[in-house]
Amino acid sequence: MKFQKGTLVLILLFSIPLMSQENHYWFHNFGAISSLKGGIEVGGIRNVSAAYYNPGALAFIDGELVEGQADVVSFDVINIKNAGGEMINLDYLSADIAPSLIAYLKRSKKNPNFTYVFGAMTRYNTNLSFLIEHEQVGNYLIPETQEDVFQGQLRYDNRVRESWVIGAAAYKISDRIGVGLGTYIFVRSQDYFSGYFASAFPKEDLESSLPEFSKLATNTEEMKFNARVMGFIFRPAIDIDLDDLKLGLTMSTPSISLGLLNNYAYRSEVAYMPDEDIRLNASDTRNKFSGVYKTPFSVNLGAEYDFGKLLVAFSMEWFAKIDPYEMIKENDQSISPEFPTAPNEDYALPVTAHKSVTNFGFSVLYEIKDWISYVGSFRTDMNFFDNEALDRYEDFVPSFTYWDLWHITSGIKMSAKKLDLTVGMDYANGSSENDPQFASMTSATQKNFLKGDIQNNTSTQYHNFSFTLGVNINIEKEGK
Repeated sequence: MKFQKGTLVLILLFSIPLMSQENHYWFHNFGAISSLKGGIEVGGIRNVSAAYYNPGALAFIDGELVEGQADVVSFDVINIKNAGGEMINLDYLSADIAPSLIAYLKRSKKNPNFTYVFGAMTRYNTNLSFLIEHEQVGNYLIPETQEDVFQGQLRYDNRVRESWVIGAAAYKISDRIGVGLGTYIFVRSQDYFSGYFASAFPKEDLESSLPEFSKLATNTEEMKFNARVMGFIFRPAIDIDLDDLKLGLTMSTPSISLGLLNNYAYRSEVAYMPDEDIRLNASDTRNKFSGVYKTPFSVNLGAEYDFGKLLVAFSMEWFAKIDPYEMIKENDQSISPEFPTAPNEDYALPVTAHKSVTNFGFSVLYEIKDWISYVGSFRTDMNFFDNEALDRYEDFVPSFTYWDLWHITSGIKMSAKKLDLTVGMDYANGSSENDPQFASMTSATQKNFLKGDIQNNTSTQYHNFSFTLGVNINIEKEGK
């Protein structure tokens, strides 16, 4: 980073694409019609997406169907005022193309009460990446009688992807009751890095012919985490069809993790302050550990009522709490050299915790004509990170998003004899006030190891626009 004469403040923000949500259960929706209904599909769903939302409803679906849905393009906009210090803001924009679901449904010919589905989907996909740089002239070193140059950099990268293989089956107990079970095999990967790099030196050294600084203070902090986890989730469900009124209930089990090997975590802080000869050197690494990933027990209750040309649906899902847990653990192949300077044995162990949250929403589907319908919805999407159980600034927490969301979806469904086509948009908004800064580079000094004094004065605005396209095809041959 080269100092430019006459420049007092420089802020550079850089982002790469993909959606930037890390701690929300209801951000994504799956299926051609279900995505427009905001996932408000537990009661009354009658398409292939029932394999995810309510496997019991599969018992009421006839034919042989294929369904596909994708977020054609999604835009994220984040603005966090004072994120890196006073008037050092984070302005983030990204765009992404990511498929969501493809699945196949068939009713058994030998046993018409039995229906099954198999498919695959991208359950979770986020990549939040930004860089904040700040450079300023002021008094940073001791003694404070000279002008110094401060250079600081805050970097954040977090890529998480979770892919599911779906298997679901349903049985029609009677004309009004169907029961089902969804079985989901997931593979989750996370690649995380966060770092803070700061230095200060006398301004007069810029004009010196000497190759070295006469005085230099530095601070470098890094956290890295790479994990791969495989596991299972089960979802028993029931669907009750009372003609105009349809009811649904699902329960999702906590995940069963099969921790894959070769997961890695590293954390380090190295600082040097001149004159006082103060040095900090704390580092530790965990290598070849097994990954751990937990999802909560949840209960989802939904209902749908048919008013003729108008369908109205409601869903509410409660998610249980998950106590703090370490995201990697030792196994027989683990190599974990602990440096003598590591503060404690948990220094380089990434952790997380989930608080209990409840999301709800409602949807409408209005038939404009026989071949076209309007579909819309509203839903909440509460942030589940438990900031009372863990401190992001002290603990090794590989995520940072903290705001709650609400979503509005709107679109149309066009129908032909064997085809449903959907087009629409999902808009999400979130905001938060007076949260802690990521760093405080405007108040950094030698006395506080160039970290600055963190203030609770941020202001956050988040917007997401996702455009979706879906298709549902009945491939059953005539006469069968």
